[in-house]
This record gives sequence, C-alpha cells and structure tokens, in this order.
Amino acid sequence: MVPLLTGQLRLGQHRAHGTSLAIIMFVALAGVAGYWRAGNIDWRLALALIPGALVGVYAGARAMLKVPAPQLRMLFGAFLFFVAFRQLAWEFEAGAPHGGVSGLAMNAAFGLAGGLLAGVLGVGGGAIFVPAIVIFGLAGAQDAEDPQKVAQGVSLVVIVATAFAGVLTHARQDTIDAGTVRWVAPAAMAAALAASLVANRLDPVLLKRIYGVTALGLGFESTVTGWRAMRRAADAHHT
Repeated sequence: MVPLLTGQLRLGQHRAHGTSLAIIMFVALAGVAGYWRAGNIDWRLALALIPGALVGVYAGARAMLKVPAPQLRMLFGAFLFFVAFRQLAWEFEAGAPHGGVSGLAMNAAFGLAGGLLAGVLGVGGGAIFVPAIVIFGLAGAQDAEDPQKVAQGVSLVVIVATAFAGVLTHARQDTIDAGTVRWVAPAAMAAALAASLVANRLDPVLLKRIYGVTALGLGFESTVTGWRAMRRAADAHHT
C-alpha cells in the first residue's frame, strides 16, 4: 500500500504511512470476517496481544514524524526484505503454546513489537505477529487447523485494534489523506473479504511464495527510491 501511495498517488512519505494504516484498518476488518467464518481465529490469543500492540502503535506513530522521509522509505524497504526472506527462505514449525507468566510476557512483547511496526511503517504488523505466533506456538490450534492460517486470522484481529489506535494518532498529526481513504477503502475491503475466503482454501505454501516475491519486488523499489532521494538531498546540501 505504501509504495502505491507514494508512487502512483504521489503522497508524501509520512502522509502515505498514515493513509496506509487507515486503509489497512478497513481491510483487516473485512479479512477477519473470512477467517472467522473458517474457524481460524484464536480469540484468546488475539485479546492477549492487543494491549501491548496498542501501546506500541501509539509510540510508533509518534516516532514516525521524527524520521526523515528518505530514511523512512529505506527503513520500509528493509522491512519488506525481511518479510520476503521470512516467506521464501525461512522454514519453521509451530512449537507448543506457552502458558503462565512466560506466556503473558511473550504475548505482551510480540504485541508491542507488532504495534511499533504498525505505527512507524504504516503497516498492519502482521509480519511480526504471524511468524511469532507460528514459530513460538502462541496459538492453541487444534490438529485439524493450520497454524499458519490461525496465525493470519489472529493477526488480522490485532491489526484492526492497532490500526484504529494508529489512525487516531495520525489524524491528530494530519498525516492521513481522507479523500484517498474514502475511495480506496471500499474496494480494498471487498477484495480482502474475497481473498480471505480463498486463502482459507488454498495451499499456504503457495500463498507464502506469492507474497514473498511481491514483498521482494516492492522492497527493492522502496530502497532504490529512498537511496536516490538521500543522494539528491546530499547533493543539494553540498551545492
């Protein structure tokens, strides 16, 4: 979403991050409906992750204004490279669910990390939530359920909460283009609902590969344009 907003729609980097988060809030809400219908949401885990995520998204949205736009674009590119690596090269298996104090601490930590990512980069935070849930076995998935799909469902629930909190902060900072949200969000919601219904029927390995290649391409584009902007700024400073 962010590369599209800064590229095709020519929004500034900071405004694109706030606008992206607003659109993601509606997209995640529609996606939740599809995963809920398929029974792939662990509501206990979602509620455990939300408090830390809300603190993180507020802090991240506030910190975002202090990062210059070219550096922010390169940071976003690095984030996309991480996502591509996780999808294409990182093979993992779900562990056993954690309980007690250690489980609560782990949920709070990953909630905070995902919230920070959402606030700073204008993303939902799923790149933190999904691998954390699967790798550390945070979700109590049944044998008949796919841990990857449960993780995605839980991630969408948390994203609705973090995006809402982040949108409130971005709105106060005037870093949301309301007009763009109004015409993009309805189509994005319809697409998200349809995609979530399809995703629960497809091979998760195939979905991981498609998303990984997409993230790799967008990460390259974001990094190159950020680097060029930094070079232009440096050249202007010297002249």
